Amino acid sequence: AGACWVRRGARLYDLSSFVRHHPGGEQLLRARAGQDISADLDGPPHRHSANARRWLEQYYVGELRGEQQVSRAGAPTPTQASVSLPLPGEPRSLAL
Repeated sequence: AGACWVRRGARLYDLSSFVRHHPGGEQLLRARAGQDISADLDGPPHRHSANARRWLEQYYVGELRGEQQVSRAGAPTPTQASVSLPLPGEPRSLAL
């Protein structure tokens, strides 16, 4: 079904292995792939628990860094970005 990466602020999460287990359903997460989920975690309609937020951290993959511009809706959108992955050895980054 493909990768499902989301971000919360600058923090990136790979939820690909979790989407089938999400209590709200797989489609709910897939619809948010590539987006900032900060507002979704804080509700409404559902405010996620502290436990759910801790659970999210096991899917953390890195930080988003780069220039941002404001979209027509007023939300920041990345224009040029890279992902710094916390891997052993030399730091790696992926251009997005």
